[in-house]
Amino acid sequence: MATLLIVTDDVITCKSLQMSLEQQNHLVLVSESIHGAKSITSKIDCVICEHRLSDGSGIDLITNFKPTPLILLVGQSSLQAGILAMRKGAFDCFTKPVDQTDLSKAIDRATKTYSAKVDPMIGHCEPILKLKRQVSRVAPLDKTILISGELGTGKELVAKSIHDQSKRSGLEMISINCATIPQSLIERELFGYVNEELTSVASDHAGLIESADQSSLFLDEIGELPTGAQTRLLQFLKEGKIRRVGGTDQIYVDVRLIAATQHDLLERVSKGEFRADLYYRLNIIELTCPPLRDRVDDILILAEAFLKQAKNEMVRPEIRLSDAAKAAISKYRWPGNVRELSNVVQRAVVLCEGPIIEAIDLNIQMTGPDLPKFSAGEQHHIKQSRPTMSLEDYFQYFVLSHQEQMSETELAKQLGISRKSLWERRNRLGIPKRKEALSES
Repeated sequence: MATLLIVTDDVITCKSLQMSLEQQNHLVLVSESIHGAKSITSKIDCVICEHRLSDGSGIDLITNFKPTPLILLVGQSSLQAGILAMRKGAFDCFTKPVDQTDLSKAIDRATKTYSAKVDPMIGHCEPILKLKRQVSRVAPLDKTILISGELGTGKELVAKSIHDQSKRSGLEMISINCATIPQSLIERELFGYVNEELTSVASDHAGLIESADQSSLFLDEIGELPTGAQTRLLQFLKEGKIRRVGGTDQIYVDVRLIAATQHDLLERVSKGEFRADLYYRLNIIELTCPPLRDRVDDILILAEAFLKQAKNEMVRPEIRLSDAAKAAISKYRWPGNVRELSNVVQRAVVLCEGPIIEAIDLNIQMTGPDLPKFSAGEQHHIKQSRPTMSLEDYFQYFVLSHQEQMSETELAKQLGISRKSLWERRNRLGIPKRKEALSES
């Protein structure tokens, strides 16, 4: 049973949702306004909120109830509001009239995810404790920060921790991976654009920098920005204003920029691939995420945390790691770092046929000159059992098994890839979307 808050001034919608959710043994609170919702002091597990209310927009409640998940209800003509809400941190968005079965599934996912959150910077080894201390010092300074580190070391989580400890934490941090957006579109995504093609009246579209006004903007893989976007970003950092693509008006925006890279930006500067003046504007403060191989004492702690999260999400409370699985996890080099560890544990929970995850269920390659050596007994135990599953087989298995319960955004997040990569792999492997997902794209 969860405690839910419905915020709507639509009497019919309210009664319908309340009756349905109470029949599922949820405790349901009701408010007809933004003001009324903000005055509620009870612990809420999930908020279901109307977009348009008499005293404002339901989007405004996202930051008020943070980190409690919020599901927004919008009309067919307000789909843009749903996109904005997701950018600002809404858990999900539904168009009215709402399918109550789908809404119930979303509420279950939201409450389970909220109750099983993993500490974004979990660990007790000295490298991670040092990073936590650095984050605590720099977060309140409101300076531009560059985060470096190998792929999968948790750079976005560090950025989120910086944002959450800053004066801008009341608004959701806006994030974008520069490597996942086609170079021809990245400037429009960041700076917005003016569309004069279809009508005589210009149609303005705000970019992510505008959406992050008064908040933080996280640019992952900043080294992948094309030259034109680098020039525009440098201009913004110098002057605090932007100009939409195709437009002439200057727009002042107050944004804290946090950038990240897995590459050596100075090397890219020396090759002429990255502007030196932009690099020095970004590198006011640099933080480094340690690779998992330098956090040996944290590996099993992280594995158990990811296991707990996966067990809750997939309703498999009985599962645990065998001693052989723990040994394999401890000895593996983890070239994909924390992200790889998270994916391996989640995959094992999905594919494990019994209550105990054995080493074979991890499906990690224990060979190669840079990887640890196992005893003959350990190697035999790891290799004996059913055939392992390829990554493409696992991708197809996971998507088909979970797309009825997860949105496209959630599927991509759980698989550790972007929505664009999810879409591309679906097309390549011929995996159809569920009907409800068609409206999400």
